[in-house]
Amino acid sequence: MTPLASLAALICVGIGVDFSGQALAEQDLRDRAGHCARESAQGVPLGAITALNAVASAYQCLSAQGMTGTVQLVDDTLVIRTSGTYRTKILTIIAIDQLPIRGTASAVVLQGR
Repeated sequence: MTPLASLAALICVGIGVDFSGQALAEQDLRDRAGHCARESAQGVPLGAITALNAVASAYQCLSAQGMTGTVQLVDDTLVIRTSGTYRTKILTIIAIDQLPIRGTASAVVLQGR
C-alpha cells in the first residue's frame, strides 16, 4: 500500500510541477510572439510600414527568436500564432515526456498613421 501511495503522491507533485512549468513556457511563448507582433507592426518608422513588410518582418523576428509560426494580416491587424512543446520534468515516470504550448499575439499595423 505504501509504494502505491508514494507513486500517487509523486504523480500529484508531477502534475503540479509540470503543468505550472507548461504554463510558464506558454506565457514566455506568448510574450515573445507579442514582441514580434509589436516590433513588426509598429517598430518601423511610420513612412516605411506596409502590410507586406510587416508580415516579412514578423517572420524574420520569429526566426531570430528561434520560433516558428504563422503570420496573418487580418484587416489592419498583424496576428502571429506559434506553438512548441514543454519537456516534462517529473511526469516522464508515467510516459508523459512533453506537453504542447501555444501562443497568439496581435498588433495593429500603423501604416500611414
